[in-house]
Amino acid sequence: MSLSNWTANVRRNGGFWRDGRWYDLHLERRMPLALPMLEELRDALPPLPPGTGVCDLACGTGNGAVTVLSAYPEVHITLVDEDPDLLSIAREKADALTLDAEPLQASIEADGEPIPGGPYDVVVASLALHAIVGHDIERAEAESRYDLLFRSIADRLAPGGHCFVGDHVGTLPLFAQLKAMERAGFRDVDCAWRQDDFFVAGGRVGE
Repeated sequence: MSLSNWTANVRRNGGFWRDGRWYDLHLERRMPLALPMLEELRDALPPLPPGTGVCDLACGTGNGAVTVLSAYPEVHITLVDEDPDLLSIAREKADALTLDAEPLQASIEADGEPIPGGPYDVVVASLALHAIVGHDIERAEAESRYDLLFRSIADRLAPGGHCFVGDHVGTLPLFAQLKAMERAGFRDVDCAWRQDDFFVAGGRVGE
């Protein structure tokens, strides 16, 4: 077995972000606003009755799912991610909080196709959408991809369903992301919290 060179840890922008265990270990230290963001996302949720269908989209290690389950342990949570190793970590965390967690290995693209699974009552996306849309792309392309991605989410929401996004504005400014939600058909779109580049925003589809 050959280990990765540890010096990636001491580079200014280094690290082993694709390793789920390393990611969880270093998240708070490397991104101090990530945990407050998750708490604000939890507090932005409406009450979720038992059996509410919740999707943690591009769940990674499942921090969004854990945040929801810590407040509403009787929801049905679907964990969606393309990486089987991350999905395994997410499932491990969710299983410690509920017997009603479903892992779904699938790719999510900003192409307008409905997201996998569903229909869902709630979709949460924690530090996920900017990664799906992609980095280092032109503003017009980013707006187009966000439009398509929010339509993909809206298409899998039950009537009156909600989408909550906890993310940062590295790919597209917050206001532009909110407008993309509106163009995708979301109503009551607003920002619940913002600090520096991190934010929590949400919206719902019609009844």
